[in-house]
Amino acid sequence: MPAQDLYLGRSFREAERAADVLKAPLYIVSAGLGVVAGSTSIPSYSLTLAPSHPDGVLGLVGKSTSEWWSAITHLSPFHQELPADGVILAALSGPYLGLVASSWGSWPRQERRRLRLFSWERPTGTAEVLAANWMPYDGRLDDVRTGRAGTKGDFAQRALRHFAESFGSGSGNLSVDAARVREALAPYTAPSTPIRGRLSDDELVKTIIAEWDAVGGRSGEMLQHLRKGLGIACEQGRFKGLFKEASATRLKGFLL
Repeated sequence: MPAQDLYLGRSFREAERAADVLKAPLYIVSAGLGVVAGSTSIPSYSLTLAPSHPDGVLGLVGKSTSEWWSAITHLSPFHQELPADGVILAALSGPYLGLVASSWGSWPRQERRRLRLFSWERPTGTAEVLAANWMPYDGRLDDVRTGRAGTKGDFAQRALRHFAESFGSGSGNLSVDAARVREALAPYTAPSTPIRGRLSDDELVKTIIAEWDAVGGRSGEMLQHLRKGLGIACEQGRFKGLFKEASATRLKGFLL
């Protein structure tokens, strides 16, 4: 199916809206296929940069992500080079910045000046070569008055959309564009982040069972209850599996 129909979630929808605003082609940086245009027909696949995931690329090849990216962009029949002219607005998480940094950082200086990067933090480590291209969005984007609040997972794409809707494709000057972002964020304040305690999987399962009746056994309410009511940290993906385990354990107890 077309690549733009395969990828789901708010982060991808935010990137799509930014492309629509600019009437610009949409590309995806894929850990399994390389750079693919949104209109390109691609197969469904399961590859990720998560180091401990069974479908993690590092577990498959035992190489660095930059080495994997070099191989994939040379061998994948789906990989396409980015357009040779115009500004490139790229919303990437930290792992994906690390994936492309070596390749994109080797572009000639004039070529790199076309790039505007959007990510949660300023590029560091192997990605620091692209630090000058980073647009300085920060937690102030999550001030409810901006109308752009969201999660850390979709931060880069929300920042990209804000830039596209506020400044178009930019001024053509990196310093000017960075200054515009700082000025736009100046009236806002980053929300305070609650400090939540972490429990082991076994402890979380026991807590879910103990708090089951408090939320009527509803998973969505349980996650909010853990986070806001009990001050316990738990990622949504992790919670999903633990909630199923708690439900099965609770049911087994009733059957016994």
